[in-house]
Amino acid sequence: MANPVASSSLALFNLEGYAQTANVTGGGVIAETSANYCKVGNANQFTAAINNIKTTAKTPCKVIEITADLNLGWNEIGTANQTGNMSSNNPSTLPATTLTTMRAAGTSLINIQSFSGLTIFSKNGATIRHAEFNIKNGSNIILRNLKFAEMWEWDEGTKGNYDKNDWDFITTGDGGGVVNGVWIDHCTFTKAYDGITDIKGASSATGGSTGVTISWSEIVPEDPAFMRHEFDAIEADRANNPMYDYLRKAGFSEADIIRVATPQKKNSLVGALDLKESSVYTVTLHHDYFKNLQDRMPRLRSGDVHIYNLYADSSDNLLTKQWRDNIVSLDPQLSKDLDGKGGTQKYHFEIISNGSISTEGGSMEIAKSAYLGVLTPLRNNQSDPSNPAYTGAIRAFDVRHDLLASQMPFASQQSTYTDTLGNVWATWEGNSHGAGSTLGPLQAPEIPFVWHNGTPAYTAHMHEVSQLKDLLSGPNSKVGAGRIAMTSAQWLSPTN
Repeated sequence: MANPVASSSLALFNLEGYAQTANVTGGGVIAETSANYCKVGNANQFTAAINNIKTTAKTPCKVIEITADLNLGWNEIGTANQTGNMSSNNPSTLPATTLTTMRAAGTSLINIQSFSGLTIFSKNGATIRHAEFNIKNGSNIILRNLKFAEMWEWDEGTKGNYDKNDWDFITTGDGGGVVNGVWIDHCTFTKAYDGITDIKGASSATGGSTGVTISWSEIVPEDPAFMRHEFDAIEADRANNPMYDYLRKAGFSEADIIRVATPQKKNSLVGALDLKESSVYTVTLHHDYFKNLQDRMPRLRSGDVHIYNLYADSSDNLLTKQWRDNIVSLDPQLSKDLDGKGGTQKYHFEIISNGSISTEGGSMEIAKSAYLGVLTPLRNNQSDPSNPAYTGAIRAFDVRHDLLASQMPFASQQSTYTDTLGNVWATWEGNSHGAGSTLGPLQAPEIPFVWHNGTPAYTAHMHEVSQLKDLLSGPNSKVGAGRIAMTSAQWLSPTN
């Protein structure tokens, strides 16, 4: 991670979006000497602070500053800290299949609940490992300048379908309870077994997750050293990892398997229940960077999502997908076992290439953004295109789409360029319903676009698409944890 640098215009990072309309202030701008200001640098201090956020506490923690990296796995925090808002996130029935980091660390579910006004942040971009934040039954929370890492393991249990461990880095509204007003800003997320930030709870009788903004944040591949450590353990124990062993015998090297396994599959699911969600969700994503993300940028079930200045670069993913698909297509047995030819799929070992998805009556608008190497940038149905109940509304304005030239219709190619590996890419830019658009949606007949909660009533400060690469990716990026330097008071304030 690059050293944080001071920005000449901190106003660039002021709160915007639906969290702004929800008047999010977190714990407020309070002095570090206040009894409500809690500094934590180890698991003991963190547990004490997180168990002291209730409004009924004598001096509740309103601000939690994390000053050092924290390994918060269930086995790491110690039995004395396995109490209160801390609980295990490892199902007791989950078999330990490999000698991995996650088996040794365990995972924790940290319930952030029964609060009113709370900020959790780090001035130095501290990392939280092996734990999920579950935000529920509270309002007005800010999470800033934090990195979340190491919440993934190789999936033998469901044969690569990743449908057993419910490990997300941040969840709102899970388990019921109102969650109104959430700002996630300047955070970095690596690879999780399930999703990155799932937004739930709108089907509950008491309300749900509303007023959410995720800004200046990034999803990037997990540390290669972590992935290598995991797979070295699996390689040494192939007899107890039949899927991995099958792939090795089929001709994939350990490095090949790591290449396919490294990219994060899913980001956000807005709405957890099939055909049961209300339309109260209000979520803004802006100035976010997704590197090699495969799906759910986000996926919406009902409600409203507004996206602008998203830079989703899955170019490497697309090349990996092309390479993997070519290998599988040349082997009839692999085609059956890995791609389900004839309904015979044995294992899930593939690269998905979806972008932003609106379903089940939801409304999603994307502006001034870029999808690079994403085969399907916009979808309006992912369950049953023949059933309008599963269709959502989605539209895009001034959005760039890059594909390999061989994959984009020639008539849509506005320009081409050649990368350092000699691959020729084609570019199209415009509105989703413009001539020659390659954005979509094409899955189901479109439904009218209607904001369910009124037209977004905030000012969106947008950059041009041509500015996004330098602003949101690369060595000078302002996105993610540890990138910019601010004082405590500046991190605590929604406006500077």
